[in-house]
Amino acid sequence: MNSQPLHLLLFGPPGAGKSTQTEFLETEWKVAPISTGALLRAQVAAHSELGKQVSALLARGELASDEIIIPLLRARLAELSPDEGFLLDGFPRTIPQAEALDKILTELNRPLDAVISLELGTTEAVNRLGGRRICHGNGPDEIIHINDEAAVARCIERGGLLVQRPDDLPNVIVRRLAVYQTQTEPLLNFYRPRGIVRTIDASGSPQEVARRVTAAIQEIHPLTKTW
Repeated sequence: MNSQPLHLLLFGPPGAGKSTQTEFLETEWKVAPISTGALLRAQVAAHSELGKQVSALLARGELASDEIIIPLLRARLAELSPDEGFLLDGFPRTIPQAEALDKILTELNRPLDAVISLELGTTEAVNRLGGRRICHGNGPDEIIHINDEAAVARCIERGGLLVQRPDDLPNVIVRRLAVYQTQTEPLLNFYRPRGIVRTIDASGSPQEVARRVTAAIQEIHPLTKTW
């Protein structure tokens, strides 16, 4: 049994279920999920000087620079207790960011254990995202799937409207998948020589995918699990 903390990167296209797998990994593998988007939102919510800069950038439709993101990420990683692992989601997005992350992890003596890449076919992604709706009105918005009859009935009963996000239209989904592949493949190639990239079939139920993720991680970072 490996008692060392687990250090992970998680990649996955739209519709692959990254949020669900993040929850699983957080619970079962005791890793702290870290999202650069969440770090930036926390600064904005705290009304810090940095948060004001970020808020101004977002208002102009601009992205936060590496000069802002990387120090925030380093500070968050440095806060982790020695026995606490991490799961990075949404970072790195570029090779310079990957190189900066390498430097941070070397300084903190926290080498990456695995890079998990969830893979989902275009047809499956369109089926998943294309069927997604927001139940809007007469209560908090709720994301449901049109195949979930109980959720649809619940929405109608409360007088809500089923709204499809523009991002979930089939042609937009296909475009988002293409952008993801273009951005992500160079990063996977960056890590592949280390032998830590594991490609996971993200089709099937969340439980099935979680089992595949566990099997992949255990190849690199053995840990006794019970199911």
